[in-house]
Amino acid sequence: MSKCVFCQKEIEIIDRVGVRDGCDSCGNPLHCCLQCKFFDRGAFHECKERVEYRVEEKDRPNYCDMFSFGRDAVEKVADKNDIKSKLDALFKK
Repeated sequence: MSKCVFCQKEIEIIDRVGVRDGCDSCGNPLHCCLQCKFFDRGAFHECKERVEYRVEEKDRPNYCDMFSFGRDAVEKVADKNDIKSKLDALFKK
């Protein structure tokens, strides 16, 4: 089961995630780059798939045909926050 990147609540996907679908808990969009398993900040256009154009607003709904809801995105966002807190603790005076 995957989680929402915005509120970390588990989301059960029965069919496909539509452009207008939102998280039942926080209301944020499910069909956006941040929720996609192909999202990668280090990749070209920040996507592991070969997309022709860069989606500017990664947290907004989009019509990308490559979209696949997945928890990879959640883990990356969580890892980034964890790394930042560890660095802050390391350099704290």
